[in-house]
Amino acid sequence: MKRILFIVFAVLLSFPLLAQERSASDRAKSKANRFAKEWQLEPRQRDNVYAVYLAQEQKIEEIAHLEAADADAFRTQRKAIRAEAEEKLILSLDKYQRRDYKKAKSGKKKKRKKRRRRFG
Repeated sequence: MKRILFIVFAVLLSFPLLAQERSASDRAKSKANRFAKEWQLEPRQRDNVYAVYLAQEQKIEEIAHLEAADADAFRTQRKAIRAEAEEKLILSLDKYQRRDYKKAKSGKKKKRKKRRRRFG
């Protein structure tokens, strides 16, 4: 009975260890997959997006020590890293995807052409 309780207790204690933060490559892969699925990217584009997100995650990990020491500097650098990544993401899209991406980011809806009525 003691062994069973000990094993259950050990398993319960191991859950937080298993739920640790994922690596930068795992986070980058999940972000790239979401982006690729949303924008229907080709494999070449998907690889470019993954590279951009991986670089972004690595740069954020490099400045992670600032989060506790200087939160304002951390936020400004993180914002700059994300802006740089977004610029690179746009470059990996084709011209039609870029147009739609920029419209989606600006909050504009697609314009519909009005039909002209023809009399006669």
